[in-house]
Amino acid sequence: MQEKRSMRFGKWLLKAIVSYAVFIAAGLLLSFVPARRLGLSEEMFLNLRMFFMLFGPIYLTLFVKIILTFIAAAKRREPDVSERSRGILFAVTALLLFANLSNAQTVSDLASGTIQGKGLRNLERSKRYSLKGKRFLNVFLPVGFYLLILVLLTLLVCIVTFAPLPRAASNAFIFTIALTALLFLLPPLILSFISGYQGDKAKHENKRAQEKQKAVQSDILVLETDPIRRKRYLRLPKILALLICPGVCLTSGFVLALTKNSQELLSVRLLRTPFLALMAAAVFLFIPLLMYWANCSGTSLVQRVYLTQNQLYYTGYSGSMEERVEFTFTLLRLESYHIGRRSIRIHGQFTKKTRDAYGSSQKKPFTKTLWLPRTFPIDQEQALLYFLQNQAAENVS
Repeated sequence: MQEKRSMRFGKWLLKAIVSYAVFIAAGLLLSFVPARRLGLSEEMFLNLRMFFMLFGPIYLTLFVKIILTFIAAAKRREPDVSERSRGILFAVTALLLFANLSNAQTVSDLASGTIQGKGLRNLERSKRYSLKGKRFLNVFLPVGFYLLILVLLTLLVCIVTFAPLPRAASNAFIFTIALTALLFLLPPLILSFISGYQGDKAKHENKRAQEKQKAVQSDILVLETDPIRRKRYLRLPKILALLICPGVCLTSGFVLALTKNSQELLSVRLLRTPFLALMAAAVFLFIPLLMYWANCSGTSLVQRVYLTQNQLYYTGYSGSMEERVEFTFTLLRLESYHIGRRSIRIHGQFTKKTRDAYGSSQKKPFTKTLWLPRTFPIDQEQALLYFLQNQAAENVS
């Protein structure tokens, strides 16, 4: 192994010596070219020749590396650099965040730092999952790194040779370097987050499946959402959020635009008033209706009910990865229930147990009304109603 490393280092050193010899010879030959014929001063031309001899082999090496990277990708022989580079990218991102937050002076800065820190921890934890887009990153990361070095070297050459640089050239270099660095950092971090999110989601779904299997083996009835009934259940909030509000807003805006030049007439002013109110209501209700749709979608997707002979457990979760919070409501005493068109309301005494990445906690008995979307299969819903009837009958007796 030591001999192979020595031979490899000897070959690399020989290549470097030959490359610099060729570029130094070419630079000396360039000295016979008159600088005025190129439109440059003697000092500028000298600087360019010096940089040509100093950075020429580096430029050539970088261009060759880029070409070889694409050739290896075309032959599907690209080196696996994506996994090794993730740690470096996380370290660079952490340093940038630290520099950004080192002058935090307001509460919003501290809140931003907390969010960024949690996001970085999620990215770091995602390293245990398979990285998405490996083939793309195996080409993107080395090419992006080589391009960033090329831009920085070019900026150094231009600053020394053509100082002071025009404002347009300086702004162009700053924009190019910032864009290259941003593209070099963002795609790997985004793909890492996607891989971590999907891996964590698959792991959590597998855990829920094991819990369900264990409950079924213990003769516990497990109620879960039926996709067809859920789609029907979400139709109303989707129509309200995506059709009614924009439709009312566009219609009212069209009427107001048609009548804006006739506002001196009393009848037109009376006509515009309700349409103006409708337009304002549609604008202000759009966000709450979107939140209502998201709540219906999330609740109906994650809800699960465990039924035994004398016990009801209502479980679900919110969030994902480090921010996931799992909850379990245990029915202690049923006081009343109501079967609505879209939901089943259960009013009674419950205990609540929550579990997250930081531990678990349990709340003492309290009175609450649970709203269960009617998205369970018909037979499971009938079993739930039968259980509630028996509980209500026992409480009456």
